[in-house]
Amino acid sequence: AWTAYTGAVRVSAQGAHTVKYRATDNAGNVSPEGSVTFTVVPQGSDACPNSDTRATVVIGSEDTKVANIDTGNGCTINDLIAEHARYPGHGVFVRHVEDVTDPLVANGVMSVRDQGIIVRAASRSDIGK
Repeated sequence: AWTAYTGAVRVSAQGAHTVKYRATDNAGNVSPEGSVTFTVVPQGSDACPNSDTRATVVIGSEDTKVANIDTGNGCTINDLIAEHARYPGHGVFVRHVEDVTDPLVANGVMSVRDQGIIVRAASRSDIGK
């Protein structure tokens, strides 16, 4: 069943969660269902305590429009990509992006389509050049 809310939804129970949502406007029109998946980790176990919490994955100056989700241990996709780290070459950076997104696809955290969007953005970037 759907529960109406007008403020923030807070989830504090540890573990993986999926929140499904939809909106209804004043005319009674209902949006398509959306969802967000995230993990609440025990305090002190966050692998990335200073996470890059931008809403979408951004590589260089390109916003991929792919959701920058928590990957399960407190680290976001942007955290795993770490675009501001030093890379000895552009190809190394692009390979790194593939390497960190491959397991996310394999574990169902990210779609192959979203991975492709992110890797293409990495390829177009000047990171490591």
